[in-house]
Amino acid sequence: METYLSLQLRTVQARIAELEGESPIPHAEPAAGWTLQLLPSPAGACPRGYLHKTGRCFIRGGRSLGRDEARNVLTMPDVEACDACHAEDGLR
Repeated sequence: METYLSLQLRTVQARIAELEGESPIPHAEPAAGWTLQLLPSPAGACPRGYLHKTGRCFIRGGRSLGRDEARNVLTMPDVEACDACHAEDGLR
């Protein structure tokens, strides 16, 4: 949950900086390699998601993640690696 909320906070901070005409916060965009696709969840439920490997998957969009973040996200109980791109390769 901590990783999810941290990712959300960075996204909000980057968007605020963009709207205020400032350059994005340096740590707002980690070195990309994976993306996290969050699925709609009922109110109060833990977010569900899929981890995708950038450049190997046909699914586009989602939050960009670096290697350490992707590894941490995969430990979350409601996040799965994509079956199409095998996003877990090299992380476990």
